[in-house]
Amino acid sequence: MRCFLLAVSQASTLDRYTNNFSLFFLLEELTPSAYPVRLQAQTHAFFEVDHDERKVEHEVRLVVASQDKDEFFSDALTIEPASERHRVRMNGLVIPNPGAYRVLMEWRRKGHDAWIRGELEWPLKANSPLQ
Repeated sequence: MRCFLLAVSQASTLDRYTNNFSLFFLLEELTPSAYPVRLQAQTHAFFEVDHDERKVEHEVRLVVASQDKDEFFSDALTIEPASERHRVRMNGLVIPNPGAYRVLMEWRRKGHDAWIRGELEWPLKANSPLQ
């Protein structure tokens, strides 16, 4: 499996007739009223799936990495890709403090220990709260 698209947005839509999706309000910078903050953001990942990985349960999770190398992980979500492409949308994102962050995606076959970290990153700047 390989992640070839990663984006964080505030909203999205999927056209059920064409299977095309649109992302709205891509999130690159935020100024919340206080920290930590749980954003109602959506993280979208689009995977290419090898033939031997289809119809096999996998787990995916988000990683929020700070500029100080601290990492925060979401709960794992179980997926079972049925075709050569699989789209994942995960809701919610926790930002603990102001600073520069990167959002990444990790995955593994369900039941395996080692996580595979994708090469793609989404930059996110968290500003100090307004006074």
